Order: sequence, then structure tokens, then C-alpha cells
Amino acid sequence: MSTLLLLLITIVPQVSQEFSYPEIAVKRYPEAVMPGDTFYMKIVARNHHAESIYISDNFDPTTNDIQTHLRDSENQEQPLLFESPLPIDGSRMLILTEIKPGDARAIGVLSINVPPLEDIKEPFWEKHLKNLSASDAKFSLCVTMISYAKTNQRGVGDTHNSTLPFTLEIPLVMKPRPEKEMTLIQKWHESQVNEPRAFFPATQDNRKAGISGFKSEMPKNIVIKDEKVSHWYFVRIGNRYPNYPDAPETWQGWKELEENLTPSTMRDEIRLTRILIQYCDAEDDAVLKELKDWFSNMNEIQRMAMAKSLRDRAEGTYGTKLLSQFCEIYKAIREYDVVPVPESNVKHLRNLGLIE
Repeated sequence: MSTLLLLLITIVPQVSQEFSYPEIAVKRYPEAVMPGDTFYMKIVARNHHAESIYISDNFDPTTNDIQTHLRDSENQEQPLLFESPLPIDGSRMLILTEIKPGDARAIGVLSINVPPLEDIKEPFWEKHLKNLSASDAKFSLCVTMISYAKTNQRGVGDTHNSTLPFTLEIPLVMKPRPEKEMTLIQKWHESQVNEPRAFFPATQDNRKAGISGFKSEMPKNIVIKDEKVSHWYFVRIGNRYPNYPDAPETWQGWKELEENLTPSTMRDEIRLTRILIQYCDAEDDAVLKELKDWFSNMNEIQRMAMAKSLRDRAEGTYGTKLLSQFCEIYKAIREYDVVPVPESNVKHLRNLGLIE
């Protein structure tokens, strides 16, 4: 995919001067997508004050810290809901981390499908997908955040101040996808609707309560060393392009699908899944070299999001035979995973061999 414009939006929340709050900057890539694509977003908090500030150690979109929706030219809106891999739990312990004066911290690197496969029959999306052949669809991507901050750190359980929610708006353009690929997407959606078991997530509390975390309940449909495992070990949570029962069973099948798609981030996500399956099946170092070379030439925002996603997928193989292969895959591109690990998760990732 050709290099596209990166857009930078910066905002300083307007709150009481009693507390110092970070400057928030958002970058996203690409600026134009096709139906079924993923766009990637990086959110950074920078301390522009003369003293340290303390913000949440783990901004989590499934707890509504970060919310996104699209608004079209008629001011109609469609939420882009984040999917939780586990049942949604309203409880949460807020832990703070320090940002020193002049320093910055990545607080979110997100991968978002437009539209999610399960939403293509929503009225908002039906209207825009139908009209895409006539003209591009232009949206405002609205990112709403709640920022937690203090000027001093007094440990877990202290009372923390937060800003009122504030919203950043970024333009996003949707272009038409080739007709044969749209037909394929429609087939994938119909397969999900007609599947005896429901594999679309349920909407709950402005989030999606996904089934992807319960990998033991998913059909075992990917062949690794003559055994079948769930493809949710290999696919980013929430990405159903394609999902069972349409997902290929072998890395060769994923390769064929990849090669028959237009260059796009949808194809990139399929390529990454193919690489994961291929390495776990064959343990061929040439596959790791392909991954390294690809990442080294990738757009920075996409690379960061994919590296973070690989860390999450590797962690998700805990307790399976796949863990050792996923560790090798993640280590091959670990230098690009610059999203800080929440302190509460460091020990676990270290025990898994994912971080040092």
C-alpha cells in the first residue's frame, strides 16, 4: 500500500488548574480505507508541565476509557465498539504511572475494522456501502477519551481526578472495494448469520462482549502439525474477515486468499495470520525473515498496532503447544512493540518469555 498522509491531532483538556493534565495527540493510518479494512490509531500523552504527572497505567478501550464513532455528512453516527475477549466486568482497579516533564507515553495503539463484519447490515453501513460505487464516503472519526491524572502519586486506591470526556475529530475516507471482493465479504457475513452457532458478539454496555476469548468453545479449524486448533489464536480479536466457517484451514489456503485480494489493510491482516499459521506449522526461519522485512518497511502506526496485537496473541497461547512458536514470532518484531506493558502484567509476560 502506498504511503498515505498521517494526521496529527493534539488537544489539552480544559480542567481545573489544581491538577496538571497531559497533552493528548492522535495519529492514524491510513487516511483512506475500503470496506473490510482495518485502520490503526496511536494515542500519546505528553507531559508539557514542569513537574511529573501521573496517569492511568492501562488505558483500556473495553472499559470505555477510549470510545470511537463515525459521523457522516448528514450528522448520522455509528459507534465503533471495542470487543472484550472475556465477559465484561464493570469493576476496575486504577493504577497510576509517572510521566516526567517533557516525556511522552503511548496510552493506546488500536486496530479498528470499518465496518466490523457483523455490522454491514446496520442501516448506517447499508446506506454507505450501497452508495460507494457512485462516490467515496467521507466521515469524521470521533475519538472520545477520559483522562485520569494527578500531580502526585499516593498508590493504588487513592482518589483520582479525571477530565470531563473530550472528543477529537479526524477525517476518514472510504473508497470502493472491487466488486468480487465485496461479494466475498457478503458471503462471509451470510455464513455467520446462517451458522447454527452464533459467532457474532453481543453488544453490552456500549461494548461488544465477544466469544473470541473462549477459544476452547470455537471450532478447531486450523491445521498445525496435523492437529486442528482454533483460528482465534492467530486472528486479531474482533477481526472476522474471514471468520469460521469461511476461514481457510491451512496456511496455504490463507496464502491463496491473500494473493487474490487488492492491496489493503484487510489483506495485511490476512497476511499476518498466514505468517503466524505458517511458522507454527513449519517452523521455517524464512517465515520469520519475511515478517521482519515486512515490519521494517511498514508504516509506523500500523507496525506499532500489529506488534502490540502480536504480543496479545502470543499471551493468548498461554497453556497451549503454540506458546513457544509465538514467542519466537513475537521476539522477531519485539523492537517495534513500544506500547508500555502495564505494571500489573509485567511479571506474567516475563514468565511467558515474551519480555526480558
